[in-house]
Amino acid sequence: MPQLPKPDYERLDSDPEWLAYAAQFHGHLGPWATAGTRLGMAGIREVGATGYFDVEVVCEGPFVKPPRSCFLDGLQVGTGATMGKRNLHWAGNSTDAVVVRVRNTRTGAYVEVRPTKRLMEMLGTLKPRVKAAEVEEQGQHADDH
Repeated sequence: MPQLPKPDYERLDSDPEWLAYAAQFHGHLGPWATAGTRLGMAGIREVGATGYFDVEVVCEGPFVKPPRSCFLDGLQVGTGATMGKRNLHWAGNSTDAVVVRVRNTRTGAYVEVRPTKRLMEMLGTLKPRVKAAEVEEQGQHADDH
């Protein structure tokens, strides 16, 4: 029987359903993906969209490589917009500023969502947790997540 890949995540009873979904999509729980999910959910809530097909999302940010690029996976989970449907667009920028623009395509409602300064400070200070068995495997990917 076909199976989805198994994420590196053990769900706790207290975890909200969206967190498990984000971990399944991204493969593990990381701070950048979680932040993207939360900002995406805030955006669709503010514009009154249900997600997937009634949103267009444009994100600006320094998401060239992991772990920062994981934010884009979270944004896909939180909004339902995807690169494949062409309703999620990433516009890089030369600063660390993150801006998520969400538009309800049915009503035209629009919002810009930005992480707080404190969140960005926290994300910048977090170090990846690498398991001992992964250190040898990752080598060139050690700072990916």
